Amino acid sequence: MVGITAFVTVALGLLALFVRPGTAIGVLIVSMLIWPEFLRVPIGPADMSAPRLIALALLVRFIIQGRHIKMNVCSVDYLVFFLWAWTVLATVLSGAESGKTIEMIGYGFDTVLMYFVARLGIRSIQDAGGMAFPLFCIAVFMCIMGWQESYTTNSPYVGLDSYRTWVWIAKEPEFRLGMMRAKVSTSVHIYFGMAMMLIAGIAWAIRSNPRVRKMSTFTALFAAVGGLASMSSGPWLAIVTLIICNMYILRPSLIKPTLYVMLAFAIFLELASNRHFYNLIDYLALNSTTAWYRTRLLEVAVAQWRDYWLVGSSGIDINYWGGLLDGRRHIDLVNHFVIVAVNGGIPAFLMYIFSHVNAVRYAAKARKTSKDPYRRKLIFFLISALIALDVSSMSVGLYEQPLLLTNILLGMLVSAAVGWNEVTVRARPAAASQMPQETAQTAQQSSNVSKPL
Repeated sequence: MVGITAFVTVALGLLALFVRPGTAIGVLIVSMLIWPEFLRVPIGPADMSAPRLIALALLVRFIIQGRHIKMNVCSVDYLVFFLWAWTVLATVLSGAESGKTIEMIGYGFDTVLMYFVARLGIRSIQDAGGMAFPLFCIAVFMCIMGWQESYTTNSPYVGLDSYRTWVWIAKEPEFRLGMMRAKVSTSVHIYFGMAMMLIAGIAWAIRSNPRVRKMSTFTALFAAVGGLASMSSGPWLAIVTLIICNMYILRPSLIKPTLYVMLAFAIFLELASNRHFYNLIDYLALNSTTAWYRTRLLEVAVAQWRDYWLVGSSGIDINYWGGLLDGRRHIDLVNHFVIVAVNGGIPAFLMYIFSHVNAVRYAAKARKTSKDPYRRKLIFFLISALIALDVSSMSVGLYEQPLLLTNILLGMLVSAAVGWNEVTVRARPAAASQMPQETAQTAQQSSNVSKPL
């Protein structure tokens, strides 16, 4: 499959280099899903996927074009870079094997590289609008493939995971509600659902550009419906959260009261129930057993903080956590915040948290001061997508496509907040039949005056 992977990389890479920056970022996202990201081309010690190589080419292109000038470097830029650098250093200091260190170095292609490519590629509402057509194409295609796989248990991607160079725990296809949990071009069905949720969130944000509003609306709908084919509670929760957060644009003044009510409700449940308030999520999941596992994992991770608190646990085996959790022989870290802490300790955990918190702070401030209504809408919807991501990350580990898309989303949000070029965008002119009556009359009078006597 190396030959096919190389062909996909070259074809989409050349396309990305010859289109506008926003469209190029859209092509980059297409490359993540049209072909499995886990199928890679070995280049020296690194295994490079199509999106990794395309992102590298785009980064060079954007720098040559000078798009890095006046990008207004902020704390999030430093946090994203130092989070990766510290994770690599922590892996070495913890005494991990060389393979783990190489894996963490490669982790930078999926995080730092994707973040800065999005940061440089999306710098105006026009750039954001350029993403519309590629996202529409991949959303429709993935939606069809997802539901085909769910209903028929078959798709063009079935069997490709046998070419994957790594296997953690072999699992048979899973079924829920009488349908197979679709994973399409991803390794795990949860990754497919989260990737589609992120595309839906980004697409709904770029519909702020009036020139691509209709197309982006359909893109978000196709992506959200496609994500449901994963039959996974995490992506379903993320999609619902995304919808709820986006609705607050109708009444932003209700955001703070809602947060206070949620805090009061959580305190009430903690005091009134014989279980912790977060255990009640078990009743909202498609599978209460897996939901219980996720809440219990959080408790075990907090209790065993000594295993990873400074430089992570890369040098020790923490599979014994499974015995503490429910007696199993291995541990499945299905919480991205826990994964970050286990890889780089509490310092990495804090850097990850503050990178998202600071991004939201910058974005909220920019939304208040901006005079561009399209930029204001885009910022609001991108913040909503980031919140939906973080809420669902409590029960989902971000790898492969979701990890890449997470950093693209973060880069877009920070760019919209601190590195934006505000350029007026005008909607398409109304048809003559839709012109106001007074305007039509004025035009007729002007025409009569201009006629010779």
